[in-house]
Amino acid sequence: MYTVGHHCIKKYIINEIYADGYERFATIKEIGQDAEWNVHFIEYDEYLENGEASGKKKKGDLLEGNLSISLVTFSRRAEEDFCHHQDILKSPHIEAIIEVRQIIDAYTIYAVSSILEDAILIEFESAIDYKVGERILVVGSLELRGRKDVIDP
Repeated sequence: MYTVGHHCIKKYIINEIYADGYERFATIKEIGQDAEWNVHFIEYDEYLENGEASGKKKKGDLLEGNLSISLVTFSRRAEEDFCHHQDILKSPHIEAIIEVRQIIDAYTIYAVSSILEDAILIEFESAIDYKVGERILVVGSLELRGRKDVIDP
């Protein structure tokens, strides 16, 4: 069953993490699942220079949040089955075949995908004209949103 309009917050463990300024690039794994994801998120209160280690996040730490696909710069209608690929090492770049479930506005939708059991939020860089039920290929960045640190697993 897919939910639309909201997500269940999920817990993830950090397997690897890299920093550049406020940006973080991490390989995470959902607790109790096998899939690993390369994601991007912002650490608003910690700026790191090249090569500095984070004092806030490290391998093994737990995070809560929702996955989304943002910065979608390319999309097209598709006939293919649901799938997704993250082929660039340690990069949040993702290509996925999704199906539109709800249109939020000209730039934002909720979609069914092979990424999550819940609907996933998709944010486009330019206005779209897709319809509910259409399958589309999206190329963007896998983001960890609504993130918070988990202190007590």
